[in-house]
Amino acid sequence: MILSKEAGTYISLDEPKSFELVQPRSVDEALRLFTEERDSAYLAGGCDLLDQLKHQWNNPRRVINLKAIDALRGQEAVSGGLRLGALTTLAELERDPVIRQRYTALALAASRVATPQIRNAGTLGGNLLQDGRCPYYRGPWRCYRAGGIVCDAHHGINTEHAIFGGDRCYIVSSSDTATALAALDATVVVQGQGGEQRLSMQQLMLSPSQDILHMHRLHDGRIMTAIELPADAGRRSHFIKYTMRNVWDFALASIAVSYRPGTRPAGWRVVLGGVAATPWRLPHVERMLEGATLDDTTIRAAALAAIESAEPLSHNAYKVALVQKLVEQALRESTS
Repeated sequence: MILSKEAGTYISLDEPKSFELVQPRSVDEALRLFTEERDSAYLAGGCDLLDQLKHQWNNPRRVINLKAIDALRGQEAVSGGLRLGALTTLAELERDPVIRQRYTALALAASRVATPQIRNAGTLGGNLLQDGRCPYYRGPWRCYRAGGIVCDAHHGINTEHAIFGGDRCYIVSSSDTATALAALDATVVVQGQGGEQRLSMQQLMLSPSQDILHMHRLHDGRIMTAIELPADAGRRSHFIKYTMRNVWDFALASIAVSYRPGTRPAGWRVVLGGVAATPWRLPHVERMLEGATLDDTTIRAAALAAIESAEPLSHNAYKVALVQKLVEQALRESTS
């Protein structure tokens, strides 16, 4: 049973309110349609939005279906790297031999999202821009993120919530691909009325201290058109996700790493998922690993450093030990 957030109502909802469905053929047309009706929502794979509509967490007057826009599909080589259309499905990422070889962390992250059925429909852009899954936020409670004055998770059951970067809200990013893309130094291509721009993953995603109502910057009607992966230059990458079940579940914690191999690996990126509202990069751990010999002492020291600033809540202290273990495992597996 889903409880409505409407004041004073507690009813089960399983169908959306009425809305206008439009199907543009170009990005410019989609942007124009959004400008005409600001109370709109973009539809990509629909795995998150359709659930929101059905349970009336989101009640836009207009839904703009992006699926017919061919410019948002496909992949092409760009400056030695790879440009992926935002409507590329997770299943395509999981199976693509080029991505599996050159951008292994992304292929692994895509392969761990939900179920095969969802990966066949879900898109890379949609996975990046999905809303938070905190049950208090998605339930009938008026938490900070829903416009209220309290974080119900902070005072309630917070088993799956943040241990890094909490600030009035302790929601975590549910996107596995965001963690991998942050470790791969990916760039997101965005188009709006002012033209095209490029954002790093750090610029795209928002922490509670930056904006407690939104998890990314594209709530203003701009459209993510593509994701660009840089020339790999022989970089290696790896991704590990820990869940209670091997399928369907969102990450309790995850990790993505990338580096340039060698006797003393360099160019490290170490990013955690499922423990903060954004992919949580560990620059101090990266500095420890830079040019170091990856022996047991270095790996254990890096794992301990990874949890130094953790601030667990009453029910999620287990994530601290989990992160420590994942850092050790990722460093050993990625360099073995």
